[in-house]
Amino acid sequence: MNNYILNIKISGITCEACIKLIKKKVGKIIGVKDVVIKENNGETMIVSENELKTSDIASALQGLPYKVQEA
Repeated sequence: MNNYILNIKISGITCEACIKLIKKKVGKIIGVKDVVIKENNGETMIVSENELKTSDIASALQGLPYKVQEA
């Protein structure tokens, strides 16, 4: 099975707790295998069994103080 990689940027990350919360929320999306986030600049790589869009990640983080954009 192929893996798809989505590279995005998430702004609003201020600490390790932010990263844990984002990983938890994004990890609930069906097919997501791994989420790697750089705290210093918000660069994020998501590995998934299914092709994801930036809007899928934004939906998962809805109501939280983070902004999602194309990398």
